[in-house]
Amino acid sequence: MLNQIVSLLKNRGYVTNSAEGRTGTFIRETDDKIYLVILCAYQDKDSITDYEKLRLSNEYRLVTHYKKKVESLFIIVNRDGIFDDTLTDIVSELPNTWLLAGDTGKIYIFENQPTDFDDGLNEYLESNLFRIRMDEKNDDSFKLTPVNTALVLINIIVFISVIIINGNPFASYDADVMLKMGASSYNSFVSGRWYEIITAMFLHFGVSHLFNNMLLLVYIGCELEKRIGSFVYAIIYLGSGIVGNAASLLYYSRVGEADVVSAGASGAIFGVMGCLAVYLLINPSKNRNLTTRRLIIMALLTIYYGFSNVGVDNAAHIGGFCFGIFGGFLLSKILHYDKIKLTKFYGREGSFIRRK
Repeated sequence: MLNQIVSLLKNRGYVTNSAEGRTGTFIRETDDKIYLVILCAYQDKDSITDYEKLRLSNEYRLVTHYKKKVESLFIIVNRDGIFDDTLTDIVSELPNTWLLAGDTGKIYIFENQPTDFDDGLNEYLESNLFRIRMDEKNDDSFKLTPVNTALVLINIIVFISVIIINGNPFASYDADVMLKMGASSYNSFVSGRWYEIITAMFLHFGVSHLFNNMLLLVYIGCELEKRIGSFVYAIIYLGSGIVGNAASLLYYSRVGEADVVSAGASGAIFGVMGCLAVYLLINPSKNRNLTTRRLIIMALLTIYYGFSNVGVDNAAHIGGFCFGIFGGFLLSKILHYDKIKLTKFYGREGSFIRRK
């Protein structure tokens, strides 16, 4: 919400005057005066003296620099719309102060405070914050995204192609046929068929294997893509699938089962799950229809199912999941997930394996 307030102020013509700790000041200059907005996050230890010193120091600095009259406004951001006695006392005594609930974006103006500042700033902020909230609510609805939809279609087309090419509706259940079509096996991989580490993620052993994977991918894949973008999502998906397949090959070579044939998109899907969990962990305000805990529980239950059942490639699951988590944290550093620095105001499920 703070990022949105900052953006709205800038669109209104305000410029950042300073941003330190949990406080940011913004000014707009006119011919005869300076409008000063002090945006700050409330903490329990705050007192009216703290705010008075902050207002006076900023007003003095601006008057000295611009030689103009300064009109100031405090916008104090509380975490929610429940205000403690200290905060209400501060607003009762502090002039030109509005309260803003950080969870809803609603502005509260007490009776002793001005409803107008800088020619309708209150109406401007409230109307735009309401629009933003409605847009976010609409964004929470499930929508198909281009790259993830294409990946689902590719998996389905490849599955149908295996049946057509081999002229057998049960061809996808045959380990030898699947190996010939691009499934992965350590012995085959080291013999020069390196491309299996990629092609295996688009092959599935049977209808149920395909259906279960695609059902999960449609849901979590679209959720992640719409949050991080199509290009980055493609990298996370393919990278997770490759790392998951590599982990699978390494594991089965180490346990003396180098002839095991493996295929499935679940390594990539677990990577998507891991990356989405990290995204939601870093952006808790965007967890309306998904939670990090729900994703982690889903992943752990799926891995547990794999360990307790024969024929599930948990090495691919774990490898893909770890890559997704790593990629999610790396992206948070590179892209900041569209965060603005002023936020410092607040302080392979079901993979099928067959032996040759």
